[in-house]
Amino acid sequence: MKSLRFLSALLPLSLLLTPAFAQTNLLHIPVLTDGPAMVLDGSLDEPQWQQALQVPIHYLTAPLDEGKAEVYTMGYLFEDGHTLYVAIDAHDPNPQQIRAAYRNRNQIWGDDVVGLKLDTYGNQQRAYQFFVNPLGSQADSIENAVTGTESSAWDGHWQAVGRITEQGFRVEMAIPLHILNMPTTEGVKQMAFELVRFLPRDQQLRISSAPIKRSNRCMVCQMTPITGFASAEQSRSLIIAPALVTGIEQQRPLASDQSWQSSSNTDVSLDVKWGITQDMTFNATLNPDFSQVEADAAELTINNPFTLFFAEKRPFFTENADYFATPLNLVHTRNIAEPNAGAKLTGRIEQHTFGLFSTDDQQSTLLIPGNLGSRIAQLEGSSQNHALSYSYAPNADLTFGSLITQRSASDYRNTVLSADSNWRISAHDTLSAQWVGSETRYPEVLASQLTGEAALRTAADSSLQGQGYRLNYLHQQRNWHAFVRYQHRDEDFRADLGFLPETDWQQLAIGGDYTWFFDNPQRFHRFRILNHAFYTANAAGDLLAKEIESYTILSGQMNSTLELGSFVRDRVGNRLDTNSLNIAGNTERFREHGLHFFGEIRPQRDLSTYLYWQEAKVLDLTNQRLSDQQRLIANVQYSANQHLQLRLRHTHTAMRYAADQVFTADLSDVRLTWQFNNQSFLRLALIYTQIERNLANYEAGWQTVLNSKERALTSQLLYSYQLNPQTVFFVGYGDHALENDQQTTLKRNQRSAFMKFSYAWVL
Repeated sequence: MKSLRFLSALLPLSLLLTPAFAQTNLLHIPVLTDGPAMVLDGSLDEPQWQQALQVPIHYLTAPLDEGKAEVYTMGYLFEDGHTLYVAIDAHDPNPQQIRAAYRNRNQIWGDDVVGLKLDTYGNQQRAYQFFVNPLGSQADSIENAVTGTESSAWDGHWQAVGRITEQGFRVEMAIPLHILNMPTTEGVKQMAFELVRFLPRDQQLRISSAPIKRSNRCMVCQMTPITGFASAEQSRSLIIAPALVTGIEQQRPLASDQSWQSSSNTDVSLDVKWGITQDMTFNATLNPDFSQVEADAAELTINNPFTLFFAEKRPFFTENADYFATPLNLVHTRNIAEPNAGAKLTGRIEQHTFGLFSTDDQQSTLLIPGNLGSRIAQLEGSSQNHALSYSYAPNADLTFGSLITQRSASDYRNTVLSADSNWRISAHDTLSAQWVGSETRYPEVLASQLTGEAALRTAADSSLQGQGYRLNYLHQQRNWHAFVRYQHRDEDFRADLGFLPETDWQQLAIGGDYTWFFDNPQRFHRFRILNHAFYTANAAGDLLAKEIESYTILSGQMNSTLELGSFVRDRVGNRLDTNSLNIAGNTERFREHGLHFFGEIRPQRDLSTYLYWQEAKVLDLTNQRLSDQQRLIANVQYSANQHLQLRLRHTHTAMRYAADQVFTADLSDVRLTWQFNNQSFLRLALIYTQIERNLANYEAGWQTVLNSKERALTSQLLYSYQLNPQTVFFVGYGDHALENDQQTTLKRNQRSAFMKFSYAWVL
């Protein structure tokens, strides 16, 4: 609380400060309403393009931020009161080297890419990002300059085409103004923009219309001011998207000859999006289909005590999700599994930003945090989930935010209150602070369903009240940066709508890096060294871990990166007395250390690969002893042509103790995609996992608990047609097979077929 009072005291002073980032080179987007109807074909034949604002794209901003690019790139912008039109003419001296294939949305990175970044409020807080590859495949996202993050979960309704020419390629974009939040003030509006070209050859160049400097962490703050949109009508667009979802699922027990048991389900759902004004949006959903159409990326969880994070993909929650973002992840909507209905209101009025959402959930899934591990728990019955956010930006360099979340069910509730502030002291210095407080009541039955630390964390016979805070200071120069960050969470702090798997936990982190850039690169472009130190304890101050990490990174031709890293870590093992949450006197301390190598290269236009290898002595959590661990991750992506793409990722982890095997775990994730065009694809996904254990090398008692061999195979065949984010058609088949010590051959125990159709009417 003291840190927040200190920042509040600075508010009057901050209002007097001159903005750190002066606005110069003010441009104006012309309004063109006469002429033939615009046809997006990549030709730039319409006369409107000759009258459009022309913006050269020639500043090198990465890897060097000095000089101008040798390739010609020109941008064109105009609007007609309803739509913002953008074109980029990108020349290339060797068009045969252009990297492009038909891609699914947000999968274009690694190709040649051009695009627009637009800060519609001109307040250096957020920017829409629209990117296109030479074949018209799209990517969009929202960059949050306050939190320093980007969210590709946002999918807007906009159009783009691309055409490869003898001189290079051209891209045209049509961005409806109704998808943009912007001020409702009458007359000319002042915004900020940047046109960008990514040119991947021996190294990837970032070429910009603005002289972006890497010594300033805030790229949004360095975009070019622009005026326009005086004739833009206040948006009252209404999008109604009904959907039909149907499917059949079959299951059967592994250890018997019982036949398949079938169940089917057909649902009709409705999503509504209403642009009340240009800066206020209402979303509602009834009986939504929140199923995951596409399988999440597979991960090995062996010897990992904490819950894995999976990103949100569902449209209702991804719409304006950044309005609920804070430095701590207090709103992670993957916690909401099966809502019947939901509503959301988001908006921005001058310096004020707000968001509100409310949903029910037929399930009540909880993340039970800890300091040595976390668990997922399930309550019976449904739950209610709410979040309310508000932020105020008195100027471009200072923001204050608040957030309230609540989850409740029968005999259960969790309420979280948060206050945060972000202050750009200068172009090189940023200070952020956040305080959180919570009150939680668990039902008495929950602790009896859990074991170990999770049972003790939920065994309270009264409400739990806890606090936490986070302080972060960052200093950045052209060639180096340094940071110091401190976080603290009380023993009784919970954030059940978010994703914070640690509690009864505090950590001090200090780190920095230095980069040498080679102005005349022959084989190598830059060399970087990094060092980070972490000290982690429980809330009482008892050591959990202390660690030093060091890295050296060398970047060179063919987009190659070579990294060598090492770590030394002192950490505690599992609790000796599992009926106590104490750390001091209740754990043993172990010293882990290891080396790793990472190599990435794109030896030719259509092939990219990376390899990660680690050799380390780490704690075997199952047997509570130091063991030798080897870890290998290999990834290959290959585009056979503009339509066929293959991605293969293999993870191998092996642990040995006293020269004998403890376990070997392998995971292979193969995805083969035929991309018909930018709207449709057919994909085969195969995920294979195999774990083998030498139970003779385990501590007594585990032989009757663990399987000596486990295998699993998940397969999915999916056809997708997506005209826009809410006009989609999916049809697919998936199954799952298992093998273990009781089932000695790989046997399918689940299979399903599904279909979804939704159509969006824009009124």
